[in-house]
Amino acid sequence: MRKRIFWNIFLSSLIAALLLGGAIILVQYRAFETLVISDLSSECDYAQSGLISAANEQEYLGRLTSRNRLTLIAADGTVLFDSASDVSKMDNHADRPEIFAAIISGEGTSSRYSETQLIKNYYYARLLPDGRVLRVASSQNSVLGMLSGLLPAMLLVLLAILVVSVFFARYSAKTILQPINALDLENPLANATYDELAPLLTGMERQRRENIIRMAALFEKQREFTAVTENMREGFILLDASDRILAINSSASQIFGAASSTIIGAHVLMLNRSVALQQALERAKKDSSGQSTLIRGAHTYQVLASQVTDNQSPAGTVILILDISDRVAAEQMRREFSANVSHELKTPLTSILGYAEIMRDGVAKVEDTRRFSGKIFSEASQLMSLIDDIIRLSQLDERTSLPEMTPIDLREICEDVCQRLQPQAEKAGVSLNVNCISATVRGIQKILEEIVQNLVDNAIKYNTSNGSVGVTLRRNDQTVELAVSDTGIGIPEEHLSRVFERFYRVDRSRNKQIGGTGLGLSIVKHSAETLGATVHLESRLGIGSTITVSFPAID
Repeated sequence: MRKRIFWNIFLSSLIAALLLGGAIILVQYRAFETLVISDLSSECDYAQSGLISAANEQEYLGRLTSRNRLTLIAADGTVLFDSASDVSKMDNHADRPEIFAAIISGEGTSSRYSETQLIKNYYYARLLPDGRVLRVASSQNSVLGMLSGLLPAMLLVLLAILVVSVFFARYSAKTILQPINALDLENPLANATYDELAPLLTGMERQRRENIIRMAALFEKQREFTAVTENMREGFILLDASDRILAINSSASQIFGAASSTIIGAHVLMLNRSVALQQALERAKKDSSGQSTLIRGAHTYQVLASQVTDNQSPAGTVILILDISDRVAAEQMRREFSANVSHELKTPLTSILGYAEIMRDGVAKVEDTRRFSGKIFSEASQLMSLIDDIIRLSQLDERTSLPEMTPIDLREICEDVCQRLQPQAEKAGVSLNVNCISATVRGIQKILEEIVQNLVDNAIKYNTSNGSVGVTLRRNDQTVELAVSDTGIGIPEEHLSRVFERFYRVDRSRNKQIGGTGLGLSIVKHSAETLGATVHLESRLGIGSTITVSFPAID
């Protein structure tokens, strides 16, 4: 409010000063113009009196010394003499306003601005007895010209006005607000201030007395609830018989993102309109108690509603809200992990047991024994690889027993890994192209090798015959980007958000043919997060995929 009063007074003072100054300048300039025309008329009188008796008009006019311009014009507008210009080069002046007016009425005046608007030319013309016209002209500063000449002085005056206005506005605002700031809100009627504030102070006193009565009645009830509800981790809401909120603790306010002071007295559906809350309330009214599961963002809550009765009549409802997010998430992860691990372990074990049983019972021919042993070895190797990946993911999740990160040349790792996988690429009919610059990142040697190994291995496995795999390493201002692209089968758009989940497979039949544990991309993501890097996937079905890992650059 002080700022508003200050600016109103300041701007009013400034505008008044500017308007007054502008009006004074305009009035003075009008008077100045009148004086200029009067001087031109007097000079024309003097020139005319000598012109009548002069034997040689041209010589006479030429001898006149004047700071003003003299011009003699014939009745048809032809310039006969001009003290400032060559008459042979001058246009006909019959169309000049002052000349036309002089011919009609005996004398005429006009004024015209120069091209820059800074100079204004004033003209006075008089009709001579012989029909010719004598004109006197004077060049003076225009309003703009005067202002440009007075600019330094005007700026000083304006600065002085600004300073005075600031001090005056500040003092006035302080003076006006001082009685208001000194109001005793505890005793509104005891204040002696502006008459305009009397209705406000009367209303405040009435409201204060009503508040004292209400607060006295509510304090005891509120105190009984506060000690219990505010120390509860669970959300607590108390409703009346009309489902309006009587009380709500801070836990419930945080769950629903609403301030308790703004929703007390409102209907519970104004707090939350979820089906889960409505179902719990309906069951409580029907069966005296009800429960449901409420999901808000990443949290899962159990809603318990119990009806409160008074003399067998419904008096209200008590709602408890329990956060069961950790329990639900843990249970979901346990089920998914158990199902995935069981499936992934059962598949190779089934093959191992089958081949071993055939060999144990002597059903296998001697020439098939070596092939069956190779199958058992292959499945056992797949099983060991799966177990190693599970253990590796567990270590990455816990981030325990990890060595300290050091600067490592990522180019050397890319080239070493691609060299090791070159035979695999040749066997699959895939060309392996490496285009890496020297780039150093902070990391752990083994984890960086696992990231590159899994990305290149996947790009080879899920490629097409005569396809290609590109490994690129480039540096930006803030990041070092490792990009592994392939011309393989690609990933459908609906699967892109889930390919980094553990054991997730887009096409289980194809994965069974090419092998793999289903944990490669999950290990890549967790490894990148461990090193402070991010992973980005782009893929188009039937065209190929590109996975980019962005590491923080080292200066």
